[in-house]
Amino acid sequence: MWEFLETVENSGFSTWVREAPTVLAYSTVLALHTFGMAFLVGLSGMMALRALGFARNLPIEPMVKFFPLVVIGFWVNAVTGVVLTMLAAVSLFRNPDFYVKLVAIAGAIVMLRKLRAGLFGPDAKLDPDGRAPRQTRTVAVAMIVLWTIAVTAGRLTAYSNFVRIRTIAAVVIAIVVVLVLRPFVVRLFTSTEQPLPEPSPSTNR
Repeated sequence: MWEFLETVENSGFSTWVREAPTVLAYSTVLALHTFGMAFLVGLSGMMALRALGFARNLPIEPMVKFFPLVVIGFWVNAVTGVVLTMLAAVSLFRNPDFYVKLVAIAGAIVMLRKLRAGLFGPDAKLDPDGRAPRQTRTVAVAMIVLWTIAVTAGRLTAYSNFVRIRTIAAVVIAIVVVLVLRPFVVRLFTSTEQPLPEPSPSTNR
């Protein structure tokens, strides 16, 4: 297996992407991977937050139109992720963070499919308070957590054990702070939301 990974890492394509002095090589692949992540994680996270009750005056049905962009983001990330893995195949497959990232991505995609069914499926409905049903909210939280793990693990693959430990500690602290402040943030969003204006009746002249 390791010989195969070394062959992939030292192939002509991998060498060109890694070492070519042109912006169309490694820089472009990395930029596309970043944009793909922004569309995939950003838009799906936005829908998850809406399911949890944020921005309750925002109609949820039109959000289904974001899913084509989410799918595009996924495939851009998948293709560029394979290319980036080829550039350092041996070290990545020896790194436990890499496997954590892959498992978290797979779980997040499963949760994303369930979130779509819960928000936009034939039986989808919101609670009277503007939130999705409890099961869908649980899926939304699980997806956000899995995306957080995937993104964090992906970043940690490039750093030393010292940085990994410090980063994990910082993420744990950030999660605790978010959980502590969550009631205040929800209350703030709820209190500042204004009811949508009623459409004025049109008059025929």
